[in-house]
Amino acid sequence: MPQLDGLTYGTQVFWLVVTFTVLLILMWAIALPRIGRVLEQRRKHIEDDLADAEKFKRESEEAIKSYEASLSEARSKAHQLLSETQAKLDEQANEQRIRLDAELAEKQAEAEVRIGEARQQALSSVREVAVEAARAATNRLIGLEPTQEAADAAVDKKGRSHG
Repeated sequence: MPQLDGLTYGTQVFWLVVTFTVLLILMWAIALPRIGRVLEQRRKHIEDDLADAEKFKRESEEAIKSYEASLSEARSKAHQLLSETQAKLDEQANEQRIRLDAELAEKQAEAEVRIGEARQQALSSVREVAVEAARAATNRLIGLEPTQEAADAAVDKKGRSHG
């Protein structure tokens, strides 16, 4: 085997050093800078991604705050609208109650007038019946029929003494 031949050790070591030096220079001049650029690109890409993630996080937090503010404002407006609607409904109910109370008072007054008229008519009818009954009773009892004026006066006199 030629590797084990002692005469070729010197040349083998020489070529080993030359090859190692050339490979070291190539690695140092070409491969390591490329690897460094790739690592730098990856680092920059990761930093950009982290910056974007932080930016998106801030934007999402702002969107959440905006959403919460909008939600709070919408709730406030809904509560205000509900209060206004309730006030309007209360006002309308109050107006309707007042109108109905007025209508009922008017109908009650009309009914009282009708009742009063009916009472007067009934009293007048009772008076007329009493006068006729008095004339008929007098005619039967004493055989004389009193005049209309005399019977009216007798019923009026009797009615005032009891009233």
